Amino acid sequence: MLYVTTRNSRDAYTAHRVLQDRRGPDGGFFVPFRIPVFSESEIEALAGKSFNSCVADVLNLLFSAQLTGYDLDFCIGRRSVRMEMLNQRILMVECWHNPQWEFSKLVDILTGMLCRDKEKPEEPGDWMEIGVRIAVLFGIFGELMRQGIAAKDKPVDVSVVSGDFSAPMSAWYARTMGLPIGNIVCSCNENGNLWDFICHGHLRTDSVAVKTCVPEADVSFPAGLERLLYSFGGTEEAERFVAAVRQGRTYFAEDKFLHPMRQGIYATVVSQTRVLNTIPSVFATHRYVLGPGTALAYAGLQDYRARTGASRCAIVLSEKSPRLDSNIVMDTLGISQQQFERLL
Repeated sequence: MLYVTTRNSRDAYTAHRVLQDRRGPDGGFFVPFRIPVFSESEIEALAGKSFNSCVADVLNLLFSAQLTGYDLDFCIGRRSVRMEMLNQRILMVECWHNPQWEFSKLVDILTGMLCRDKEKPEEPGDWMEIGVRIAVLFGIFGELMRQGIAAKDKPVDVSVVSGDFSAPMSAWYARTMGLPIGNIVCSCNENGNLWDFICHGHLRTDSVAVKTCVPEADVSFPAGLERLLYSFGGTEEAERFVAAVRQGRTYFAEDKFLHPMRQGIYATVVSQTRVLNTIPSVFATHRYVLGPGTALAYAGLQDYRARTGASRCAIVLSEKSPRLDSNIVMDTLGISQQQFERLL
């Protein structure tokens, strides 16, 4: 599979180059030269494959690799991603069942597998992370289709922490590739510039991020948004965005691009107080322990539903175990370390 960058759609790069470098020589983000689209029969076939086989197939497509589901069984285990149904309409998807209890470790392991015949980069390209996210979503939706939760005519919404926009962008790519993903809920904290962009079409590029209990969302402006702008407006729109960033001014999206971008993407802002209150609330209702990041995505989904009236099934992507934020979780629940360990 070949790639170009958001700032130059003429020069093509191999999957190996994309794995090694975070950006192209022009400073642009790597993007597929042509986004692969799965046929209906190929999407339906996901239900007949194991989670790891689905992930391996997509990674092979994106990175010209030759992985098998058995390779992933050996390296990341058969249950590196687990699901917990809170109720009939909300499914928690835990993407952190690995030795470091966070999704980034899964990215690191898979990067090593893809580079096993080459020198592994000290810091893999960010398309590697997006590619893993896309592949994991295919594995998740294979399971959802096996359970009858998702189908071609039965889409499922996805709520993620917005951060640098890699999580929402991955869901957008996966939906473009054919997965039955409904709305993508971009859950922001007080650093909610993305909300201004989605709702009003403008984005400040000179703001300073405020520190919160969800550091992965403490992004002053989502640089990865450049990929989405490229998808609708090509290199010209991406360059307009880059120029605004370089000059520290507000970026204004053109209406002809803004309206289609809004289709299926919803942004919400959740305060830190609300995040911290969500942890004990969900525990009291479902006996489920949330970390701050997952609580942000959960609260964002609830806001989206309250404002739109949406009621279809949705998944909340959890990328960090509550173990990594144990002090915050214990404080909000009013429990001791020993009680916390028993709950997990």
